[in-house]
Amino acid sequence: MKLISILLVSSIPLVSAISSFANEDKPEVTPEIRLEAAKRVLTESVGISLIYVKGLVCPSCAIGVRKNLSKMKGVDKERFKDGIDMDADTQLVKIALKDKHLPDNKDLIERVDDAGYIAVEEYKMHDGHVDALKFQKDASIKIVHHKSHK
Repeated sequence: MKLISILLVSSIPLVSAISSFANEDKPEVTPEIRLEAAKRVLTESVGISLIYVKGLVCPSCAIGVRKNLSKMKGVDKERFKDGIDMDADTQLVKIALKDKHLPDNKDLIERVDDAGYIAVEEYKMHDGHVDALKFQKDASIKIVHHKSHK
């Protein structure tokens, strides 16, 4: 029994160190890297809304974002995981949509905010390049045209 107690107590620092390393938050990527990732995702995917969520840098801390967004009207829960796919490396969230349904910006912003994050912008392809639709405080959008760096 003493041996088991000693093993358990001595393994706690190791488990803690591994856990800390595995869940260490990453810094946010640059806008240029995010833009290239958005272009790739939008080229490869159909029937989605692609959102940049500021602060989304680790998969486990994004569970609330998935939970909240999956409850939005028009989300296709048969795709991805409950209709939501998140990439902590680029801070991009894909929302699978049913029948070309467009999410309500105000609802989306509030659901991300309720999870403790900030929905910054939605990406759309336009004439071969990516436009960012920046969310404003009143849930309106401001279109920002991005030119490819290649």
